[in-house]
Amino acid sequence: MRLYNHQKEAIKFAVNNGGCCAFFHDPGLGKTLAGLEVFKYYKSINPELRLLVVCPLSLINAAWGEDIRKFTDFSFASFKELKKLREVPDIVVINYEALISKKSLPVVEALIKTHQFMCILDESSRLKNNKSKTTKTLLSLAEYFKYRIIASGTPMPNSELELWGQINFIQPETFHKSFYAFRNTYFHLERNGMIRMGNRYMSKDELRGIFSEGWKYAITDESREALMNEIKPITHWVKKEEALDLPEKIDELRDVTLTPQERRAYKEMENMLITEIDGIEVTAQIALTKLMKLRQVTSGFLYSEKGESLPIGKSSKVKELGNVLEELGKQQVIIWVQFKHEVQVIERLIREKFGSVTTLYSGTKDREEAIRQFQQNEVQYLIAHPRSAAHGLTFVNCSAMVFFSLDYSYEAHVQARDRIHRIGQGSTCLYVYLLASDSIDGELLQVLQRKQSLQDVVYGIIRNKTKRKSFGNA
Repeated sequence: MRLYNHQKEAIKFAVNNGGCCAFFHDPGLGKTLAGLEVFKYYKSINPELRLLVVCPLSLINAAWGEDIRKFTDFSFASFKELKKLREVPDIVVINYEALISKKSLPVVEALIKTHQFMCILDESSRLKNNKSKTTKTLLSLAEYFKYRIIASGTPMPNSELELWGQINFIQPETFHKSFYAFRNTYFHLERNGMIRMGNRYMSKDELRGIFSEGWKYAITDESREALMNEIKPITHWVKKEEALDLPEKIDELRDVTLTPQERRAYKEMENMLITEIDGIEVTAQIALTKLMKLRQVTSGFLYSEKGESLPIGKSSKVKELGNVLEELGKQQVIIWVQFKHEVQVIERLIREKFGSVTTLYSGTKDREEAIRQFQQNEVQYLIAHPRSAAHGLTFVNCSAMVFFSLDYSYEAHVQARDRIHRIGQGSTCLYVYLLASDSIDGELLQVLQRKQSLQDVVYGIIRNKTKRKSFGNA
Protein backbone atom coordinates (compact mmCIF):
# COMPACT_ATOMS: atom_id res chain seq x y z
CA MET A 1 0.00 0.00 0.00
CA ARG A 2 1.34 3.39 -0.98
CA LEU A 3 0.35 6.52 0.88
CA TYR A 4 0.74 9.80 -0.96
CA ASN A 5 2.47 12.70 0.72
CA HIS A 6 -0.73 14.60 1.45
CA GLN A 7 -2.22 11.48 3.07
CA LYS A 8 0.84 11.04 5.30
CA GLU A 9 0.61 14.69 6.29
CA ALA A 10 -3.13 14.32 7.02
CA ILE A 11 -2.57 11.31 9.27
CA LYS A 12 0.14 13.11 11.22
CA PHE A 13 -2.09 16.19 11.44
CA ALA A 14 -4.95 14.11 12.88
CA VAL A 15 -2.74 12.47 15.50
CA ASN A 16 -1.22 15.82 16.50
CA ASN A 17 -4.78 17.09 17.04
CA GLY A 18 -5.72 14.23 19.33
CA GLY A 19 -7.75 12.45 16.68
CA CYS A 20 -10.22 15.32 16.19
CA CYS A 21 -9.88 17.26 12.94
CA ALA A 22 -11.19 17.85 9.42
CA PHE A 23 -9.86 16.48 6.15
CA PHE A 24 -11.01 19.02 3.57
CA HIS A 25 -9.45 17.37 0.52
CA ASP A 26 -10.64 17.66 -3.06
CA PRO A 27 -12.70 14.70 -4.34
CA GLY A 28 -10.57 11.75 -5.36
CA LEU A 29 -7.64 12.42 -3.03
CA GLY A 30 -8.05 9.34 -0.85
CA LYS A 31 -9.68 10.64 2.33
CA THR A 32 -11.01 7.14 3.04
CA LEU A 33 -7.58 5.56 3.29
CA ALA A 34 -6.21 8.44 5.39
CA GLY A 35 -9.10 8.00 7.83
CA LEU A 36 -8.49 4.26 8.06
CA GLU A 37 -4.82 4.85 8.85
CA VAL A 38 -5.74 7.21 11.69
CA PHE A 39 -8.07 4.54 13.09
CA LYS A 40 -5.33 1.93 12.73
CA TYR A 41 -3.01 4.14 14.80
CA TYR A 42 -5.47 4.60 17.66
CA LYS A 43 -6.58 0.96 17.61
CA SER A 44 -2.93 -0.08 18.05
CA ILE A 45 -3.02 1.90 21.30
CA ASN A 46 -6.48 0.69 22.36
CA PRO A 47 -7.40 -2.72 20.86
CA GLU A 48 -10.99 -2.32 22.12
CA LEU A 49 -11.55 0.73 19.92
CA ARG A 50 -13.98 0.46 17.02
CA LEU A 51 -14.83 2.80 14.16
CA LEU A 52 -18.24 4.11 13.12
CA VAL A 53 -18.27 5.59 9.63
CA VAL A 54 -21.22 7.71 8.56
CA CYS A 55 -21.32 8.32 4.81
CA PRO A 56 -23.62 8.52 1.79
CA LEU A 57 -25.26 5.19 0.95
CA SER A 58 -23.37 4.95 -2.35
CA LEU A 59 -20.02 4.90 -0.55
CA ILE A 60 -20.67 2.11 1.97
CA ASN A 61 -19.32 -0.63 -0.30
CA ALA A 62 -17.88 1.23 -3.27
CA ALA A 63 -15.47 3.28 -1.17
CA TRP A 64 -15.30 2.17 2.44
CA GLY A 65 -15.96 -1.55 2.05
CA GLU A 66 -13.52 -1.85 -0.82
CA ASP A 67 -10.71 0.07 0.89
CA ILE A 68 -11.20 -1.78 4.19
CA ARG A 69 -10.91 -5.13 2.42
CA LYS A 70 -8.04 -4.03 0.20
CA PHE A 71 -5.85 -2.16 2.68
CA THR A 72 -6.65 -3.49 6.18
CA ASP A 73 -7.27 -6.67 8.16
CA PHE A 74 -10.16 -5.14 10.08
CA SER A 75 -13.51 -6.89 10.34
CA PHE A 76 -16.22 -4.82 8.68
CA ALA A 77 -19.99 -4.69 8.31
CA SER A 78 -22.62 -2.30 7.12
CA PHE A 79 -25.08 -1.32 9.83
CA LYS A 80 -27.89 -3.42 8.36
CA GLU A 81 -25.65 -6.52 8.56
CA LEU A 82 -24.99 -6.12 12.31
CA LYS A 83 -28.00 -8.14 13.43
CA LYS A 84 -26.59 -11.19 11.63
CA LEU A 85 -23.31 -11.02 13.57
CA ARG A 86 -22.50 -12.37 17.01
CA GLU A 87 -19.87 -9.73 17.69
CA VAL A 88 -19.53 -6.08 16.77
CA PRO A 89 -16.85 -5.82 14.04
CA ASP A 90 -13.92 -3.41 14.08
CA ILE A 91 -15.65 -1.08 11.62
CA VAL A 92 -19.36 -0.36 11.17
CA VAL A 93 -20.51 1.79 8.25
CA ILE A 94 -23.93 3.44 8.13
CA ASN A 95 -25.48 5.97 5.77
CA TYR A 96 -26.84 9.31 7.00
CA GLU A 97 -30.48 8.50 6.27
CA ALA A 98 -30.35 5.23 8.21
CA LEU A 99 -28.60 6.86 11.16
CA ILE A 100 -31.38 9.35 11.82
CA SER A 101 -34.26 6.91 11.28
CA LYS A 102 -36.48 6.10 14.26
CA LYS A 103 -35.67 2.42 13.87
CA SER A 104 -31.87 2.70 13.69
CA LEU A 105 -30.97 5.62 15.95
CA PRO A 106 -31.72 3.83 19.27
CA VAL A 107 -29.57 0.90 18.11
CA VAL A 108 -26.71 3.24 17.20
CA GLU A 109 -26.97 5.04 20.53
CA ALA A 110 -26.86 1.74 22.44
CA LEU A 111 -23.91 0.60 20.36
CA ILE A 112 -21.71 3.64 20.96
CA LYS A 113 -22.61 3.78 24.67
CA THR A 114 -21.68 0.11 25.11
CA HIS A 115 -18.45 0.09 23.08
CA GLN A 116 -15.61 2.55 22.54
CA PHE A 117 -15.96 4.11 19.09
CA MET A 118 -14.07 6.55 16.92
CA CYS A 119 -16.25 8.30 14.33
CA ILE A 120 -15.60 9.51 10.79
CA LEU A 121 -18.21 11.60 8.95
CA ASP A 122 -17.55 11.22 5.23
CA GLU A 123 -19.00 13.99 3.04
CA SER A 124 -19.54 15.98 6.21
CA SER A 125 -21.21 18.81 4.31
CA ARG A 126 -24.39 16.83 5.11
CA LEU A 127 -24.20 18.85 8.36
CA LYS A 128 -24.37 22.17 6.52
CA ASN A 129 -27.92 22.96 7.67
CA ASN A 130 -28.00 23.83 11.36
CA LYS A 131 -31.71 22.98 11.55
CA SER A 132 -31.57 19.56 9.89
CA LYS A 133 -32.21 16.37 11.83
CA THR A 134 -28.88 15.01 10.58
CA THR A 135 -26.94 17.91 12.12
CA LYS A 136 -28.85 17.89 15.39
CA THR A 137 -28.52 14.12 15.77
CA LEU A 138 -24.79 13.95 15.11
CA LEU A 139 -24.02 16.90 17.37
CA SER A 140 -25.92 15.15 20.15
CA LEU A 141 -23.85 11.99 19.62
CA ALA A 142 -20.44 13.67 19.29
CA GLU A 143 -19.54 13.42 22.98
CA TYR A 144 -19.57 9.61 22.81
CA PHE A 145 -16.62 9.56 20.38
CA LYS A 146 -13.16 10.32 21.78
CA TYR A 147 -11.77 10.60 18.24
CA ARG A 148 -13.77 12.42 15.57
CA ILE A 149 -12.84 13.16 11.95
CA ILE A 150 -14.93 14.90 9.32
CA ALA A 151 -14.07 14.65 5.63
CA SER A 152 -15.32 16.59 2.63
CA GLY A 153 -14.13 17.89 -0.71
CA THR A 154 -16.65 20.74 -0.57
CA PRO A 155 -17.34 21.54 3.09
CA MET A 156 -19.13 24.83 2.33
CA PRO A 157 -20.71 24.57 -1.13
CA ASN A 158 -22.86 27.66 -0.64
CA SER A 159 -21.57 29.69 2.29
CA GLU A 160 -19.15 29.65 5.23
CA LEU A 161 -22.29 29.44 7.39
CA GLU A 162 -22.28 25.74 6.53
CA LEU A 163 -19.12 25.14 8.56
CA TRP A 164 -20.82 25.62 11.93
CA GLY A 165 -22.26 22.11 12.34
CA GLN A 166 -19.23 20.34 10.93
CA ILE A 167 -16.68 22.14 13.09
CA ASN A 168 -18.88 21.82 16.19
CA PHE A 169 -18.88 18.05 15.71
CA ILE A 170 -15.10 17.79 16.00
CA GLN A 171 -14.37 20.70 18.36
CA PRO A 172 -17.38 22.43 19.97
CA GLU A 173 -15.30 25.16 21.61
CA THR A 174 -14.11 26.59 18.26
CA PHE A 175 -17.39 28.39 17.51
CA HIS A 176 -20.20 29.54 19.76
CA LYS A 177 -22.53 26.67 20.63
CA SER A 178 -25.42 28.76 19.30
CA PHE A 179 -25.57 28.89 15.50
CA TYR A 180 -27.19 32.32 15.67
CA ALA A 181 -24.41 33.72 17.86
CA PHE A 182 -21.89 32.27 15.39
CA ARG A 183 -23.76 33.84 12.48
CA ASN A 184 -23.93 37.25 14.14
CA THR A 185 -20.22 37.12 14.95
CA TYR A 186 -18.97 36.62 11.39
CA PHE A 187 -21.84 37.57 9.06
CA HIS A 188 -23.96 40.60 8.24
CA LEU A 189 -27.11 41.27 6.24
CA GLU A 190 -26.42 42.66 2.78
CA ARG A 191 -28.45 43.75 -0.24
CA ASN A 192 -26.91 45.06 -3.46
CA GLY A 193 -23.71 45.96 -1.64
CA MET A 194 -25.56 47.74 1.17
CA ILE A 195 -24.99 46.48 4.71
CA ARG A 196 -27.79 46.39 7.25
CA MET A 197 -26.42 47.49 10.60
CA GLY A 198 -27.30 45.85 13.91
CA ASN A 199 -26.96 42.07 13.90
CA ARG A 200 -29.31 41.46 16.81
CA TYR A 201 -31.42 38.34 17.26
CA MET A 202 -34.54 38.47 15.08
CA SER A 203 -37.71 36.43 15.10
CA LYS A 204 -38.66 34.16 12.19
CA ASP A 205 -41.27 36.66 11.04
CA GLU A 206 -38.73 39.50 11.02
CA LEU A 207 -36.21 37.44 9.07
CA ARG A 208 -38.85 36.28 6.61
CA GLY A 209 -39.74 39.90 5.89
CA ILE A 210 -36.10 40.94 5.48
CA PHE A 211 -35.26 38.03 3.16
CA SER A 212 -38.34 38.78 1.04
CA GLU A 213 -36.87 42.23 0.45
CA GLY A 214 -33.67 40.76 -0.99
CA TRP A 215 -31.43 40.84 2.08
CA LYS A 216 -29.12 37.88 2.69
CA TYR A 217 -26.32 36.95 5.06
CA ALA A 218 -22.85 37.72 3.72
CA ILE A 219 -19.31 37.82 5.05
CA THR A 220 -16.57 40.41 4.58
CA ASP A 221 -13.04 39.45 3.58
CA GLU A 222 -11.85 40.46 7.03
CA SER A 223 -14.45 38.30 8.80
CA ARG A 224 -13.73 35.39 6.47
CA GLU A 225 -10.05 35.59 7.32
CA ALA A 226 -10.87 35.66 11.02
CA LEU A 227 -13.18 32.64 10.66
CA MET A 228 -10.59 30.67 8.69
CA ASN A 229 -7.91 31.49 11.24
CA GLU A 230 -10.17 30.04 13.93
CA ILE A 231 -10.54 26.68 12.17
CA LYS A 232 -7.02 26.52 10.69
CA PRO A 233 -5.52 24.55 13.62
CA ILE A 234 -8.02 21.69 13.14
CA THR A 235 -8.53 21.64 9.35
CA HIS A 236 -6.24 19.99 6.83
CA TRP A 237 -6.86 21.35 3.32
CA VAL A 238 -5.57 19.80 0.08
CA LYS A 239 -6.30 20.79 -3.52
CA LYS A 240 -5.67 18.40 -6.41
CA GLU A 241 -3.09 20.70 -7.94
CA GLU A 242 -1.15 20.70 -4.66
CA ALA A 243 -0.91 16.90 -4.46
CA LEU A 244 1.97 16.63 -6.89
CA ASP A 245 2.63 12.92 -6.40
CA LEU A 246 -0.90 11.84 -7.36
CA PRO A 247 -1.48 9.50 -10.30
CA GLU A 248 -2.72 11.17 -13.47
CA LYS A 249 -6.12 9.47 -13.31
CA ILE A 250 -8.36 8.55 -10.38
CA ASP A 251 -11.48 6.36 -10.67
CA GLU A 252 -14.22 6.67 -8.07
CA LEU A 253 -17.09 4.18 -8.14
CA ARG A 254 -20.41 4.96 -6.48
CA ASP A 255 -22.97 2.26 -5.65
CA VAL A 256 -26.50 3.42 -6.41
CA THR A 257 -29.27 1.56 -4.59
CA LEU A 258 -32.30 1.28 -6.82
CA THR A 259 -35.65 2.23 -5.33
CA PRO A 260 -38.08 -0.67 -4.65
CA GLN A 261 -40.03 0.42 -7.74
CA GLU A 262 -36.91 0.41 -9.91
CA ARG A 263 -35.78 -2.95 -8.48
CA ARG A 264 -39.14 -4.57 -9.28
CA ALA A 265 -39.00 -3.21 -12.83
CA TYR A 266 -35.44 -4.45 -13.22
CA LYS A 267 -36.26 -7.98 -12.06
CA GLU A 268 -39.33 -8.18 -14.27
CA MET A 269 -37.42 -6.93 -17.29
CA GLU A 270 -34.49 -9.24 -16.57
CA ASN A 271 -36.71 -12.32 -16.35
CA MET A 272 -38.57 -11.40 -19.51
CA LEU A 273 -35.42 -10.74 -21.54
CA ILE A 274 -33.66 -13.86 -20.31
CA THR A 275 -36.69 -15.92 -21.36
CA GLU A 276 -36.75 -14.15 -24.72
CA ILE A 277 -33.08 -14.78 -25.45
CA ASP A 278 -32.51 -18.16 -23.79
CA GLY A 279 -32.25 -21.11 -26.15
CA ILE A 280 -31.61 -18.94 -29.18
CA GLU A 281 -28.09 -18.80 -30.58
CA VAL A 282 -27.42 -15.07 -30.77
CA THR A 283 -24.27 -13.00 -30.87
CA ALA A 284 -23.24 -10.96 -27.85
CA GLN A 285 -23.95 -7.77 -29.80
CA ILE A 286 -27.56 -8.72 -30.50
CA ALA A 287 -28.13 -9.97 -26.97
CA LEU A 288 -26.81 -6.76 -25.42
CA THR A 289 -29.07 -4.75 -27.69
CA LYS A 290 -31.98 -6.68 -26.24
CA LEU A 291 -30.59 -6.17 -22.74
CA MET A 292 -30.56 -2.41 -23.34
CA LYS A 293 -33.82 -2.32 -21.41
CA LEU A 294 -31.92 -3.22 -18.25
CA ARG A 295 -29.61 -0.25 -18.76
CA GLN A 296 -32.64 2.00 -19.10
CA VAL A 297 -34.17 0.75 -15.85
CA THR A 298 -30.97 1.45 -13.90
CA SER A 299 -31.34 5.07 -15.02
CA GLY A 300 -34.94 5.18 -13.82
CA PHE A 301 -36.99 4.91 -17.00
CA LEU A 302 -38.06 2.71 -19.92
CA TYR A 303 -38.79 3.50 -23.55
CA SER A 304 -42.18 2.29 -24.74
CA GLU A 305 -42.70 0.58 -28.11
CA LYS A 306 -43.67 4.00 -29.47
CA GLY A 307 -40.41 5.52 -28.25
CA GLU A 308 -41.94 7.41 -25.34
CA SER A 309 -39.88 7.61 -22.15
CA LEU A 310 -41.69 6.28 -19.10
CA PRO A 311 -40.15 7.33 -15.74
CA ILE A 312 -40.06 4.69 -12.99
CA GLY A 313 -40.77 6.93 -10.03
CA LYS A 314 -37.92 9.15 -8.85
CA SER A 315 -34.60 8.06 -10.31
CA SER A 316 -32.08 6.94 -7.69
CA LYS A 317 -29.24 7.71 -10.13
CA VAL A 318 -30.39 11.27 -10.65
CA LYS A 319 -30.48 11.72 -6.88
CA GLU A 320 -26.94 10.38 -6.53
CA LEU A 321 -25.75 12.57 -9.40
CA GLY A 322 -27.03 15.57 -7.43
CA ASN A 323 -24.94 14.46 -4.45
CA VAL A 324 -21.84 14.07 -6.62
CA LEU A 325 -22.21 17.46 -8.28
CA GLU A 326 -22.64 19.10 -4.89
CA GLU A 327 -19.45 17.42 -3.69
CA LEU A 328 -17.53 18.53 -6.79
CA GLY A 329 -18.47 22.13 -6.09
CA LYS A 330 -17.86 24.91 -8.57
CA GLN A 331 -15.52 23.11 -10.96
CA GLN A 332 -16.54 22.21 -14.50
CA VAL A 333 -17.88 18.69 -15.02
CA ILE A 334 -18.69 16.50 -18.04
CA ILE A 335 -21.58 14.05 -17.56
CA TRP A 336 -21.67 11.11 -19.97
CA VAL A 337 -25.05 9.56 -20.82
CA GLN A 338 -26.45 6.99 -23.24
CA PHE A 339 -30.09 7.99 -23.71
CA LYS A 340 -31.99 11.13 -24.66
CA HIS A 341 -34.23 10.79 -21.61
CA GLU A 342 -31.16 11.02 -19.38
CA VAL A 343 -30.13 14.28 -21.06
CA GLN A 344 -33.51 15.79 -20.34
CA VAL A 345 -33.78 14.84 -16.67
CA ILE A 346 -30.17 15.74 -15.89
CA GLU A 347 -30.46 19.08 -17.66
CA ARG A 348 -33.56 19.83 -15.59
CA LEU A 349 -31.77 18.87 -12.36
CA ILE A 350 -28.78 21.09 -13.11
CA ARG A 351 -30.81 24.13 -14.16
CA GLU A 352 -32.95 23.87 -11.02
CA LYS A 353 -30.17 23.26 -8.49
CA PHE A 354 -26.69 23.88 -9.84
CA GLY A 355 -26.33 26.41 -12.62
CA SER A 356 -25.42 26.67 -16.29
CA VAL A 357 -25.39 23.64 -18.59
CA THR A 358 -25.10 22.74 -22.24
CA THR A 359 -25.42 19.47 -24.17
CA LEU A 360 -23.59 17.53 -26.85
CA TYR A 361 -25.69 14.73 -28.33
CA SER A 362 -27.80 14.02 -31.41
CA GLY A 363 -30.42 16.54 -30.28
CA THR A 364 -27.98 19.44 -29.79
CA LYS A 365 -28.90 22.18 -32.28
CA ASP A 366 -25.58 24.05 -32.34
CA ARG A 367 -22.75 21.63 -31.62
CA GLU A 368 -19.94 24.13 -32.14
CA GLU A 369 -21.53 26.70 -29.84
CA ALA A 370 -22.00 24.09 -27.11
CA ILE A 371 -18.32 23.13 -27.37
CA ARG A 372 -17.21 26.76 -27.30
CA GLN A 373 -19.34 27.61 -24.26
CA PHE A 374 -17.93 24.76 -22.24
CA GLN A 375 -14.31 25.24 -23.33
CA GLN A 376 -14.45 28.93 -22.45
CA ASN A 377 -16.06 28.28 -19.05
CA GLU A 378 -19.29 30.08 -19.96
CA VAL A 379 -21.20 27.05 -18.67
CA GLN A 380 -20.21 24.79 -15.80
CA TYR A 381 -21.69 21.49 -16.95
CA LEU A 382 -21.65 19.55 -20.23
CA ILE A 383 -24.02 16.60 -20.73
CA ALA A 384 -22.70 14.51 -23.60
CA HIS A 385 -23.05 11.21 -25.42
CA PRO A 386 -19.68 9.52 -26.02
CA ARG A 387 -20.33 9.12 -29.73
CA SER A 388 -21.08 12.82 -30.11
CA ALA A 389 -17.92 13.95 -28.33
CA ALA A 390 -15.53 11.02 -28.65
CA HIS A 391 -12.96 12.15 -31.21
CA GLY A 392 -10.76 15.20 -31.55
CA LEU A 393 -12.27 17.36 -28.83
CA THR A 394 -10.12 18.80 -26.07
CA PHE A 395 -11.61 19.82 -22.72
CA VAL A 396 -8.50 20.37 -20.60
CA ASN A 397 -10.37 23.26 -18.94
CA CYS A 398 -12.13 20.46 -17.05
CA SER A 399 -10.63 17.70 -14.88
CA ALA A 400 -13.73 15.84 -13.65
CA MET A 401 -16.31 13.70 -15.39
CA VAL A 402 -19.23 11.54 -14.30
CA PHE A 403 -20.37 8.41 -16.15
CA PHE A 404 -24.10 8.41 -15.48
CA SER A 405 -24.65 5.35 -17.67
CA LEU A 406 -22.53 2.98 -19.76
CA ASP A 407 -22.64 0.99 -22.97
CA TYR A 408 -20.20 -1.73 -24.01
CA SER A 409 -17.98 0.12 -26.53
CA TYR A 410 -14.42 0.06 -25.23
CA GLU A 411 -13.23 2.48 -27.92
CA ALA A 412 -15.93 5.07 -27.21
CA HIS A 413 -15.28 4.80 -23.48
CA VAL A 414 -11.53 5.33 -23.77
CA GLN A 415 -12.07 8.24 -26.13
CA ALA A 416 -14.53 9.83 -23.70
CA ARG A 417 -12.05 9.56 -20.82
CA ASP A 418 -9.33 11.10 -22.94
CA ARG A 419 -11.30 14.29 -23.64
CA ILE A 420 -9.85 15.74 -20.41
CA HIS A 421 -6.63 13.72 -20.18
CA ARG A 422 -4.66 15.44 -22.93
CA ILE A 423 -1.71 17.75 -23.45
CA GLY A 424 -2.43 20.95 -21.56
CA GLN A 425 -4.16 19.27 -18.61
CA GLY A 426 -2.60 20.58 -15.43
CA SER A 427 -4.65 18.59 -12.89
CA THR A 428 -5.23 14.99 -11.93
CA CYS A 429 -8.33 13.72 -13.75
CA LEU A 430 -11.23 12.35 -11.70
CA TYR A 431 -13.67 9.82 -13.21
CA VAL A 432 -16.83 9.09 -11.19
CA TYR A 433 -18.95 6.07 -12.15
CA LEU A 434 -22.57 5.72 -10.99
CA LEU A 435 -23.30 1.99 -10.86
CA ALA A 436 -26.68 0.58 -9.87
CA SER A 437 -26.01 -2.19 -7.33
CA ASP A 438 -26.73 -5.79 -8.40
CA SER A 439 -27.27 -4.82 -12.01
CA ILE A 440 -25.79 -4.93 -15.49
CA ASP A 441 -23.91 -1.67 -14.77
CA GLY A 442 -21.08 -3.34 -12.91
CA GLU A 443 -20.70 -6.00 -15.58
CA LEU A 444 -20.50 -3.40 -18.34
CA LEU A 445 -17.76 -1.63 -16.42
CA GLN A 446 -15.86 -4.93 -16.29
CA VAL A 447 -16.08 -5.09 -20.08
CA LEU A 448 -14.88 -1.51 -20.47
CA GLN A 449 -11.94 -2.26 -18.18
CA ARG A 450 -11.16 -5.35 -20.29
CA LYS A 451 -11.66 -7.59 -17.26
CA GLN A 452 -14.54 -9.48 -18.87
CA SER A 453 -15.73 -10.20 -22.41
CA LEU A 454 -19.10 -9.36 -23.90
CA GLN A 455 -19.79 -13.05 -24.35
CA ASP A 456 -19.16 -13.69 -20.64
CA VAL A 457 -21.63 -10.96 -19.67
CA VAL A 458 -24.36 -12.14 -22.01
CA TYR A 459 -24.25 -15.81 -21.17
CA GLY A 460 -23.67 -15.08 -17.49
CA ILE A 461 -26.91 -13.11 -17.43
CA ILE A 462 -28.85 -15.56 -19.57
CA ARG A 463 -27.89 -18.56 -17.48
CA ASN A 464 -28.03 -16.64 -14.19
CA LYS A 465 -24.48 -17.69 -13.42
CA THR A 466 -23.02 -14.22 -13.13
CA LYS A 467 -22.53 -13.43 -9.48
CA ARG A 468 -23.46 -9.80 -9.12
CA LYS A 469 -22.10 -7.66 -6.37
CA SER A 470 -21.45 -4.05 -5.35
CA PHE A 471 -18.42 -2.83 -7.23
CA GLY A 472 -15.65 -1.04 -5.30
CA ASN A 473 -12.77 1.08 -6.56
CA ALA A 474 -11.05 -0.41 -9.57
